[in-house]
Amino acid sequence: MKLSQHKPDLSIDEIIALLKKTSLPTIIVEGTDDIIVYRHMEESLSAIGISVLPVGGRKNVLGVFSRRGDLPKAVTIAFIADQDVWVHIGIPGEYIDDHLIFTSGYSIENDIYIDGELWKLLIKDELTKFEAEVSEFLRWYALALSRHLQDPSNNIKLHPNHVLNPDQQPSLLSLRSGESYPNELYEALSKNYQKNLRGKSLMALLVRHTSYKGREPHHNDKALMEIVASRPGPLLEAIYSRVKALYSDANPTH
Repeated sequence: MKLSQHKPDLSIDEIIALLKKTSLPTIIVEGTDDIIVYRHMEESLSAIGISVLPVGGRKNVLGVFSRRGDLPKAVTIAFIADQDVWVHIGIPGEYIDDHLIFTSGYSIENDIYIDGELWKLLIKDELTKFEAEVSEFLRWYALALSRHLQDPSNNIKLHPNHVLNPDQQPSLLSLRSGESYPNELYEALSKNYQKNLRGKSLMALLVRHTSYKGREPHHNDKALMEIVASRPGPLLEAIYSRVKALYSDANPTH
């Protein structure tokens, strides 16, 4: 049985135990949405028996990586994770390793969005409305992110439907005592939101304009991810190439 057929709800100890039993070169990824993307890589590398294992989130990917010394030396194991907020502050030194591969943008959704040039799905009027909503959403997101970078308990994962609700905006944009609005962060995000805005939020904003009532065809985020993954662009290819290089280095006869 391929490891990807196991449910991604195991503890780190259980994941380590599972990996100790495999002889397959394995790629550890975050979750089931990632499988939509990486199963195409699994297929393209089927000749070398690559197996993709979702482990239930970024925390678990990094947790298993930190215990990589417990894993079998004879099996090539790679790790793929979202940069998350490290896209703003840099990847900590302990996580810089040839076997740990991060997305170029905030998350795999950002890399998908950029590789697929998904904004081109929108006609002129749709694109105008989409960009206006991105700007409006970023007003909240910049404030939420500035708080999150100081204290990770602050939420940056509110759905755009909630943030863009006019009834919610006054409280969401209300400054706390002694707080200033982070204008510089807002400007930086606005200049490169495709890469730096939380990917699930970016895709949710896009889907608002590709699935509204009366529009044909409708597109959802998972379908868009699969379409782009089937024809990867430079960002996905960079991830695939690093995985191939790891296997080639470990098996120089292939």
